[in-house]
Amino acid sequence: MNKTILAVGAMASAMVLACIAAVLTASPGVSKPQTVTLVGAGDFAGCDFKADRKTAKLLGKILGTVFTLGDNVYPEGTRAQLRNCYDPTWGKYKMRTRPTAGDQEYNTSGAKSYFDYFGWRAGKAGRGYYSYDRGAWHIVALNSNCKEISGCEWRSAKGAA
Repeated sequence: MNKTILAVGAMASAMVLACIAAVLTASPGVSKPQTVTLVGAGDFAGCDFKADRKTAKLLGKILGTVFTLGDNVYPEGTRAQLRNCYDPTWGKYKMRTRPTAGDQEYNTSGAKSYFDYFGWRAGKAGRGYYSYDRGAWHIVALNSNCKEISGCEWRSAKGAA
């Protein structure tokens, strides 16, 4: 895919998501609602990208949980690319990030670099799906790389556990 298209697409999706920032404000039974903010994007980091610096700057201005929608670093999602290309920009917010794996992460065997880099935040290695709570909200992060996790059907090998 053309690098320009990827960069423009990544920047556009990141800007839209950052601007919207999915503000959730429902806390039944509580007199004062708790505001929960989610902000993130996918297809956004690479050593030759400029947009990731700009979107990372936006993240610094928005408090809340940072989520990723996969394809966290181009081109292969390797350990070196995560360290040298993701870390200087979006990596600043790693402690508040809840990532999701994309197909780029699986360019390394079993997305090992992704799981090693994000640790427990990425869910159990080999699965990559998990859930967490923010305020009164229960958030589910799915891994849509079905082939890589032995299927996404209800009774698939890893999905049934």
